[in-house]
Amino acid sequence: MQQKTRAIVLHYLRYGETSMIVTLYTEAFGRMSFMMQGVRGKKSRSKANLLQPLFLLDMEVSYKPGRELQRVKEMRNAVPYSSIPFEIGKSTQAMFLSEILYKVLQEEEPRPELFEFLFHAIQYLDLATEGTANFHLVFLLQFARYLGFGPRDNYSEEKPYFDLRNGVFVTMPPPHSEYLHKDESRLFAKLIHVNFDSLETLKLDHKLRDRYLEALLDYFSLHLGSTIHIKSLPVLRELFS
Repeated sequence: MQQKTRAIVLHYLRYGETSMIVTLYTEAFGRMSFMMQGVRGKKSRSKANLLQPLFLLDMEVSYKPGRELQRVKEMRNAVPYSSIPFEIGKSTQAMFLSEILYKVLQEEEPRPELFEFLFHAIQYLDLATEGTANFHLVFLLQFARYLGFGPRDNYSEEKPYFDLRNGVFVTMPPPHSEYLHKDESRLFAKLIHVNFDSLETLKLDHKLRDRYLEALLDYFSLHLGSTIHIKSLPVLRELFS
């Protein structure tokens, strides 16, 4: 069956001398892996350039239910980037977020609202000129909502501790170590309200940025039921330190 779909590049693996196995998050099918033959050959390098982390594609695929590796008939750049491939901060965030998505998005079924969020969030990163050092934090918070475990917005003076395990602000430190202290929770409550359009209002030094990133990765691990190991994390931390 021939099917047109938009797609987001999550991961690739070199295969043989000229081919690649590429994992995409597609609008029509959800997560899907493709065998792309010859894309690393001298005559096809422009195609290989389209398979960088978080690149947005328009594709026509030959889909066969149950086939482990699907085939691509045609692909092209859906939205040419103006900054992600050329700015080290944005390209590092793209690498980090693509790894997060690759680890988290396992369903081979379409989720249109989630796809639209991802597609437009990535475009926002490319076009944004201010506040991008904190983009990945806001992205993770919004992504958690689409996954069904977004933090509950119930902070108050009576509930000044954020319980990472249960995703809510609570009155007393919980009987486990997975929570944010008062000062951390106060700012985290503000972070919950930040969206992409107000990124420039979020002022964090590198220590706070790193602390909230650590907390959010712990939060994802707790709610997904397994620890998320991100190879690009040290690079991201070093860049924004």
